[in-house]
Amino acid sequence: MSDTKIAITWDDVNSPEVEKRLERQTALQKAHEHYLQQRSQATTTGQAGAAPIVRPGRSRFWRHRLFYTAVFGLLAGILAWAASEGFRVAVPNRYLEMVSLVQQFNDIQTKKANNEILDFEAESKLKTLYEQHSESPYTRILADQSLSFDQQKKLIHEHEQKDVLIYKLHQFIGYALIGLFFATVLCIAEPLMSRHWRSVVINGAVAMVVATVGALIMVLFFNMIYVKLGGDQRGAGFVRQVIARSVMWGLFGLFLTIAPGLAMWNIKRFSIGLIGGFVGGLAGGMFFDPVMRYAGHNDVLSRFIGLVAIGLASGIATGLLESAAKAGWLKVTSGLIAGKQFIIYRNPTYIGSSPICEIYLFNDAAVGAHHAAIHSVRGGYEIEDLNDHSQTYLNGRPIIRARLRGGDEIQVGSSTFIFQERKQTVVF
Repeated sequence: MSDTKIAITWDDVNSPEVEKRLERQTALQKAHEHYLQQRSQATTTGQAGAAPIVRPGRSRFWRHRLFYTAVFGLLAGILAWAASEGFRVAVPNRYLEMVSLVQQFNDIQTKKANNEILDFEAESKLKTLYEQHSESPYTRILADQSLSFDQQKKLIHEHEQKDVLIYKLHQFIGYALIGLFFATVLCIAEPLMSRHWRSVVINGAVAMVVATVGALIMVLFFNMIYVKLGGDQRGAGFVRQVIARSVMWGLFGLFLTIAPGLAMWNIKRFSIGLIGGFVGGLAGGMFFDPVMRYAGHNDVLSRFIGLVAIGLASGIATGLLESAAKAGWLKVTSGLIAGKQFIIYRNPTYIGSSPICEIYLFNDAAVGAHHAAIHSVRGGYEIEDLNDHSQTYLNGRPIIRARLRGGDEIQVGSSTFIFQERKQTVVF
């Protein structure tokens, strides 16, 4: 044994770090004595192992992830449809009106030339068409009998070149409105159910930016892909049209549910949102043309069913993907948000009364700002107590840091959680 003496100075004894360790040890000892007293009393009444604070809570089905993601997706689709239709009515797209007008005009002239309709029938149809679009400059060109076909075509092309920029801007605003409602509503669902207002604001703001970028890319690139695949081409097969629209909306869907992953800066959450939005977009796009075909070419109804399907499918797909990909999670069994589940994405994941915590426990005086932390470690998870005033309990015992196992009960303030994990946990 070495004779070397260990020298401890007075400053070492009175250092803040030593004081803090002594305070934590004293607090832990008192908490453990309190726990033993509670257990002794509970044993007397036949309730051995009772936790220091017990507040039973009922698990509410609307807090189940799959349920509320589906509901918020449905709401997102309805709001997106209402916003886009309102914009269409308030600001008609003159370019699309021109395309429709010229197409109908050419159809009537073709049928007249092929003797499919009589001259007076053609004149009657043209008169009705001109009356319906009396304010359009294209109507005046088509109705002018003094112009030859080539002259009409040239004038229409000149007007078309002027209107195409307005058409792109109109498209951008329309897609932006759809994206804003979809992305914002879908991305605030999780924090809204937890009353995590800070995350509601952050997720909502990120969703708005992402949706705007998505709308711009939709106008500049995705529409080109749509046309390349055969969308809106006369003579293209019905199946080809459905595929083209589904792919276009699937690509747009990539931007609908990625905001939480971006806000958290978590690749796993980002990937789930990316896939969920793409699947939702594909599903919604598949409904549009069949509804249009079998509902008397009612494009308003087609857009409603298509957008609602996108929202519903995106919400359900995201919920299912999160459930399938989760490695560790907590289910609240008592407290104000009983029934809510929290998937552990970040390392560490903080539990506390501060709004910056991933698991935000509000209106509980017994919960510290950063009360506890769950760490992802090799082969599983550990929980660490961070609060000096009230303890974190694991299976009824106060802890400083301990390994978590499936089925463990964690108590923080008046809220209790059941920890669950999948086998072969992946550390991220």
